[in-house]
Amino acid sequence: MTAQAQVQPRAQLPAAAASRWARRAAYAGIAGAAGLAVLLPTGTAGAGWLLAGQVLNVNGNRVYPVRVRAFAGNRITLTRTPDTARSIPLSFVWAGGHARLGDVIAADRATVTREIEAVTRGSLSAGVRGYTSGYVFEGDPHSARGLPFDDVVVQGELGALPAWLVPPPAGPADDTWIIAVHGRGAPRGEALRALPTLAASGHRTLVVSYRNDPDAPPSPDRRFHLGHTEWRDVLSAIDYARSAGARDVILMGWSMGGAAILNLLRHWHHDGFLRGVVLDCPVVDWNATLRMNARQLNVPPAWTWTALRLIQRRLDVRAADLDYRPLADRLDVPTLVYVDHDDRTVAPWPTVEFANAAAEHVTLVETREAGHCRGWNLNPEAYEHRLSTFLKSV
Repeated sequence: MTAQAQVQPRAQLPAAAASRWARRAAYAGIAGAAGLAVLLPTGTAGAGWLLAGQVLNVNGNRVYPVRVRAFAGNRITLTRTPDTARSIPLSFVWAGGHARLGDVIAADRATVTREIEAVTRGSLSAGVRGYTSGYVFEGDPHSARGLPFDDVVVQGELGALPAWLVPPPAGPADDTWIIAVHGRGAPRGEALRALPTLAASGHRTLVVSYRNDPDAPPSPDRRFHLGHTEWRDVLSAIDYARSAGARDVILMGWSMGGAAILNLLRHWHHDGFLRGVVLDCPVVDWNATLRMNARQLNVPPAWTWTALRLIQRRLDVRAADLDYRPLADRLDVPTLVYVDHDDRTVAPWPTVEFANAAAEHVTLVETREAGHCRGWNLNPEAYEHRLSTFLKSV
């Protein structure tokens, strides 16, 4: 059955219902790491087209769902959302500004009051609108984490890809490199939370960019490809490391960065050059992830079906290509996988199934109540201990 036959026009929804959908999307944090910012129209058969566009769109509109209700001293009162009420390290980002949030001090049904650890850019006042982020740190390795680094350029197939090259803070570096790959729509700064642990391992760390990043070349169609072309830029980073003297590499990816690494493993015969893999809430199945997001927003299944078919057509892939679970039997290096069972951005159960299928090689770290790519935020010490132990073991 064609998409046109499958999806029937729907009556226009009341404005209140459309508004509820938009609020749910914003409050759920779906504009975050995986970037599935599904702000739906009031209804038509073209909704699937829009939904597919939101998933692949590089230049989506930023949503600012959280308002500052009050700000004084080191305390801020924000709109209550599932995120702002979560007492873990987060950042609050607004147009022109960034602040690190501390513990929750008080909460009621409408607001949450939290400590402010630092305002790192801009100025805060009541009425400012912004969004919460798990990245916490803003800046570069030195300004944010006190680590020395060099700005370098990786030559990708589409042009120059800026990267940070971070040496160990003490002692000479060995000849294993770590290549860190951020998620969809995220900055390189996503790696800043883990970067001190990576640097302390004794390895150089190359924090890379890829096509369609703000400081990197656009793809010809100016769309995200969900890892299906971005993996080539990761391979370019590997080639850079090899040419600079690396004996082997460890790959670490967050969210869609994990999907890019899994796509790389589909295409690259590493011949022993890959030493290990770390995946933090990777997108193991885009089909399951889009369906999960759609269910959370009460999107009609027909719209989701249409969106998935359009994504396949635009990327020239099959539905099976969006699911990496079959790769489990090809995994042949030690792999550390973080997953949170309360991830509302990327479907967690395919990751668990992937890890179980490759149990011979995978160490699975399971958490709850952290959300997407926020295992570090939930418990930095535990996250860093697991990561450090793994890096030493490989």
